[in-house]
Amino acid sequence: MFKVNSVLILYFIVSILYVFAVLIGSDNLELFSKPIIIPSIYYFYYISVRGKIDYLFTFSVVSFFIGEILHVINRDDFNIVGLVFLLIPYFFVLYYIAHDLLYYLKEKKIKLNTFSFYIIVMLLLYLFINVLIMIEDNSLEFFIYAVFATLLLFMGILAFVMLINYSNRTILYTGFMVGCFLISDLFYVFSKKIPDLLALKMINVITQELSFFCYISYFIYRTKFRMYSKPNSLKASK
Repeated sequence: MFKVNSVLILYFIVSILYVFAVLIGSDNLELFSKPIIIPSIYYFYYISVRGKIDYLFTFSVVSFFIGEILHVINRDDFNIVGLVFLLIPYFFVLYYIAHDLLYYLKEKKIKLNTFSFYIIVMLLLYLFINVLIMIEDNSLEFFIYAVFATLLLFMGILAFVMLINYSNRTILYTGFMVGCFLISDLFYVFSKKIPDLLALKMINVITQELSFFCYISYFIYRTKFRMYSKPNSLKASK
């Protein structure tokens, strides 16, 4: 378990402030709280791995930060640029998940002949198709959303394959992370389609902030326990 420290407390405080700012429509409070969220949770990662950072992971976090700040400053003017910066980390996430699965495959064969697996795949495909149908016909924006949806589709499938076949904390946080990404992006599209319904936007905002915590937590466990240097460690808690 993680020890609660001042950095983690700061992350949750500013996240709650940001959610509250969105709820009451306070632009000033949003501008104050949003730039603190990702740096605070990244510093938590930094101290958790004792400075032994992964540079590709760090680049993905920086890309998330730039995309988030651009949208806070002016979502209309920086919508496409912000989406591109938010999209880039998904390629890294998919790479890490695929790399994890390849490692586990060397230790133990996977089983896909389960009813739940096919249900999840069909559900993800259903969401993939229907979300793309909901998006307005803007060629560049539609293409970016299509890439988002494709990456999330593969992330969801790979994460679920690991969840039903293996068990450790790294995989658990993989599931939380992908789930938060999926729900956040799904409700972002819903909130754009029905902007007057505040509940949709709040679900998007809350799961978005939780996704950063899950992403950082996933990588802390992935780094801290040096997964690839420990043979026969599938049942160990990581």
